[in-house]
Amino acid sequence: MMTAVGALATRAVGRAVRYLFEYNKWSACQEPQNIVQWNVTLFSILLVLGGIEFILCFIQIINGILGGLCGLCCSHEEAWNQLMNNDSNGKAVLATFGKMFEKLAYRYLTDYPAWSKCTEPANIVEWNIILLSILIALSGLQLIICILKVAAELKRTLCGTYSVFGQEVHECKMKLFLLSCWLASCCCQAGAVNREYFIGITETVWNYAPGKANAISGQLFAEIFLKRGPHRIGSTYKKAVYVQYTSHLYDEIVDKPSWLGFLGPIIKGEVGDSITIHLKNFASRNYTLHPHGVRYTKENEGAFYPDATKDLQKRDDAVEPGGQYTYTWDVTEDQGPAEADADCITRAYHSHIDAPRDVASGLVGPLIICRKDTMKRDSDQHFDAEFILMFSVVDENLSWYLEDNIRTYCFEPSKVDKDDEDFQESNKMHSINGYMYGYLPNLTMCVEDKIKWHLFGMGNEADIHSAYFHGQTLIERHHRVDTISLFPATFIDAVMVPRSPGEWLLSCQVNDHIEGGMQALFKVEDCKKSTPGHNKSIKTRQYFIAAEETIWNYGPSAVNHFTGQELIHDSESHIFFEQSETRIGGSYKKAIYKEYTDGSFTEHKKRLAEEAHLGLLGPVIRAEVGERIRVTFRNNASRPFSLQPHGVKERMCTWHNFRSSHVSPGTTFTYEWDVPEDVGPTEEDPDCLTWIYYSAVDAVRDTSSGLVGPLLVCRKGTLLSSGKQKNVNIEFFLLATVFDENLSWYLDDNILMFTLNPDKIDKDDEDFQESNKMHSINGYMYGNQPGLEMCKGSVVSWHLMGLGSEADVHGIYFSENTFVTKGTRRDTANLFPHTALTAIMKPDSEGVFEVSCLTTDHYTGGMKQKYKVKQCHWWNVDLSTYLHEKIYYIAAVEVEWDYSPNRTWEFERHQYHEESPGNPFLNKDDKFIGSKYKKVVYREYTDQTFSTLKIRTKEQQHLEIQGPLLMSNIGDKIKIVFKNLASRPYSIHAHGVKTDSSVVAVTNPGETKIYVWKIPERSSPERGDSRCIAWAYHSTVDIVKDTYSGLIGTLIVCHRHYLPSFHSEKKVQFALLFMVFDENESWYLDENIKTYSTNPHLVDKENEEFLESNKMHAINGKVFGNLHGLSMHVGDNVSWYLMGMGNEIDIHTVHFHGHSFNFKQTGVYRADVFDLFPGTFQTVEMTPQNPGTWLLHCHVTDHIHAGMETTYTVLPKEDKQSLFPRLFNQFKCKAKPGTQE
Repeated sequence: MMTAVGALATRAVGRAVRYLFEYNKWSACQEPQNIVQWNVTLFSILLVLGGIEFILCFIQIINGILGGLCGLCCSHEEAWNQLMNNDSNGKAVLATFGKMFEKLAYRYLTDYPAWSKCTEPANIVEWNIILLSILIALSGLQLIICILKVAAELKRTLCGTYSVFGQEVHECKMKLFLLSCWLASCCCQAGAVNREYFIGITETVWNYAPGKANAISGQLFAEIFLKRGPHRIGSTYKKAVYVQYTSHLYDEIVDKPSWLGFLGPIIKGEVGDSITIHLKNFASRNYTLHPHGVRYTKENEGAFYPDATKDLQKRDDAVEPGGQYTYTWDVTEDQGPAEADADCITRAYHSHIDAPRDVASGLVGPLIICRKDTMKRDSDQHFDAEFILMFSVVDENLSWYLEDNIRTYCFEPSKVDKDDEDFQESNKMHSINGYMYGYLPNLTMCVEDKIKWHLFGMGNEADIHSAYFHGQTLIERHHRVDTISLFPATFIDAVMVPRSPGEWLLSCQVNDHIEGGMQALFKVEDCKKSTPGHNKSIKTRQYFIAAEETIWNYGPSAVNHFTGQELIHDSESHIFFEQSETRIGGSYKKAIYKEYTDGSFTEHKKRLAEEAHLGLLGPVIRAEVGERIRVTFRNNASRPFSLQPHGVKERMCTWHNFRSSHVSPGTTFTYEWDVPEDVGPTEEDPDCLTWIYYSAVDAVRDTSSGLVGPLLVCRKGTLLSSGKQKNVNIEFFLLATVFDENLSWYLDDNILMFTLNPDKIDKDDEDFQESNKMHSINGYMYGNQPGLEMCKGSVVSWHLMGLGSEADVHGIYFSENTFVTKGTRRDTANLFPHTALTAIMKPDSEGVFEVSCLTTDHYTGGMKQKYKVKQCHWWNVDLSTYLHEKIYYIAAVEVEWDYSPNRTWEFERHQYHEESPGNPFLNKDDKFIGSKYKKVVYREYTDQTFSTLKIRTKEQQHLEIQGPLLMSNIGDKIKIVFKNLASRPYSIHAHGVKTDSSVVAVTNPGETKIYVWKIPERSSPERGDSRCIAWAYHSTVDIVKDTYSGLIGTLIVCHRHYLPSFHSEKKVQFALLFMVFDENESWYLDENIKTYSTNPHLVDKENEEFLESNKMHAINGKVFGNLHGLSMHVGDNVSWYLMGMGNEIDIHTVHFHGHSFNFKQTGVYRADVFDLFPGTFQTVEMTPQNPGTWLLHCHVTDHIHAGMETTYTVLPKEDKQSLFPRLFNQFKCKAKPGTQE
């Protein structure tokens, strides 16, 4: 028997040793969520057992001593027998206690409801150390007792009884081993930190501008936002906010920095920490606390939505008034900073009952996550100061307290119309941390301080922010910037080292937000720190530039070069070019920058042929690092203007003396800007950074009038004597903006000069205003831009710039060619107001191609031009070979599409609303269509007969409205056999690929055509990309209407791998399209009205409510949780291919609850939200570790309420498949062309 037990023990030990060396098995193990509570329970059990055993051992020794006194050891064996009998009795007593304890312990450990309610004590780490110290002391005493027992047994052995000596020695060895284990455990526990916060939700009164005047300009406030009145609330609102307290008594508030405004307290943690939030709700309605960027279990998520949980796992979903709840989060490695991230990254927390309304009510705060061992006293030890700013148009119309605010602050509350547009606009507070017009306090720092800025956005479609730090530059994700783009739930961290003392403006440069007061001042003090010296012998580049008034024609050829029709008659362009009694037409008086040869300003400097494309842009200002720019500026216009640059250091200039650089008409002023090393390109930047300069007397009206130009800051030694770049063949500068002529200083002049009956003009008429919004590139529309010509194979540097207002969300698309920017491969660049980027292209396709904005209103509005690639040299011949051919059989098929076949999830999700926000979109009333529409979709067939539809697998279920997921590698030739089974002409064309013709063939109904796409290296991932990247494919007969009608899909291009993968993790992939399908733009609108509307004759297609009802905020064509099939297992390698398409409202910030993901832009970064815009295609990668059903949604307020939400499910870890079947499956998959690899 003993032999068998020994053999069994030997095998167990052997397996244990082998297991310790099998790193791949146990390295993926994760700490349980409540590891500290488990430790307390287990150590408490050990303490009880240790205490009992100590008592029994003590009794044994006393009895042994008494027995020994009764006679000599060797002659009175009965004493030792007595000792052993007592030992047996002691073991019996211990066994009795053990059985009782075992029974009780089993009941307790299996009674989940009983112990899951327990919360961690305040000083859990200290408690653990104390308990472990006690255990160590007891273990030491036990070891001493054991040694005494060994001595006693040694005597017994000498007397002839040997049998139990080995047993006693063994017991003492085990106690020594346990003591060592406890010591090791103590060391491990002492390294973990639990950060505890006591947070209350309180209702308070908040004033967005606690003063009488604009703190920036000194002027009195505009009435629209801040003045109280009979039907206006003013600047003060009742809000709910998070407040930190010192203890569980909630009787003493912890002070926070004044610049935090109404944001909640700063919560911080580093990898390896646990964060415990004791939340108490002092407010009058239910709220929660939900975090971004940490790991939590379902009962610690703090978010209400249908997630298949119940009972205890639902308690976190709502904390009632007066109630309390404790949330526990873990800061795990997969949620912390990735390798390219900063040491501390920005996240946020907010209430999530109805997140849009909760946040609008004020419940939001910052969460900072750091690498292990980088925090010192709750701050990042590498920085002198840090500031956290939230840019948000806080919509008080969505606040839970709107009614209270109307009753309290409006003079005539009973007469307030909450649906009045002017009233609603007055409640949209353009704020930074809840302050407007310069009232954000105490942003103070020293010259040469290293400053960390944590920035994030929250809100709605209007929340497009360009946070501009005047007079400074920053490093953001290893790139040099001075303006940071923010969107709802975008989290950014950036580093600044201010070198210019004074008070500087921090503002959102979006036109509407400047006027709305989204501005603050930050103060840089001279604290006498050492500053780097600059070489006094600086090369100076001299420019002579004047502001001049001119008549500018947006369409000088009078032709739409995409349709061949005259601009005044073309269906798209006549809105903007019609000249009539109440319309200005296509020509406007504007002010533009012009370059002169010298300071006499008598001779214009002629533009070269390669500069013809610049249009109304000012001259290109260039400089290398280490140089100085001197601009002599003359104002030949009729009103004051200036010249303000991005991206350089302005000499002798701060915000308060900035007005001295405003130049009156007829006068001259000289600006001097330095280009030190600290404003130049970083290692990750291109050779030349693209910036803009503009007039800033009134930044909105000056730029709308035309005063803007490009500025390049280049590495030392990268410019030729002519100013051109050494490493490129040709440069192009493109400014994409909707020039709003309604905001121009010259609007009245233009009305008088160009309208046929100026007296009839109503400047507030919406149609008149729309006719003056000129969707242009460099001031040209509909293909009228000259000079975009280049040679095949040349290196082209595109300098792309944005300007304007909330509508200026641009996706600038270059058809048939790709470019590289920030280390990634793209064919579309996203631009926003006052942002710019440099893109390097090497065109390999000849012909005339399109450069256009993919934002649909901008595309139809004329923001599209043509560029020409010529064969200039005989040696530029494409020698690429495409040896691997894939064939897909795809048809355009008309179907009935239901965006929401089941509304159960929707109604549960929005049970806190009086009625579901989905009703306006999904209810089928007399004048509306409902959830069903006729659409056309791409579908795959088995062969060229198109008789058998290819059934989608379980893994492809999630694609829904999308066409088949097409897979390819570098060097592939994809042949699409396309049949048009629909009732009107369509085509199929992909982004990123190479074709033999610049013209995409049209396939008429019933026809079949073959489209060939080649995948050269320039279509594949760049060095900064993931292994696979996504492109969209769609119909191009009418790119807008075809896409809205349903024709879109995803093409994946990967690096080719010739060897099978030996990774044990399963690879899973999902392709998601975030897009507001505007059914008003569908080819089938009239048919849908007739088919699905109850009373078609009552439908008014121009009615705003009808138009809104047909905008379906969908993920892969499904709304309100109706997208299914997003299922994976713990440990899977998951690739999410995210795509954005659509219009100005298609700003999508895609948020994954429960997990973070990695994305690549040269380096690897981590996030739980990714920003999508029209023409954005991005791969993000995730290794899920957190089982459960998790929310996946767009974080934009209107999109949440309109149903752009679903869930994804992470199942427990799947049993791993052995190596040989996996290898076989890989080879088998490769043997079938057209299948996924």
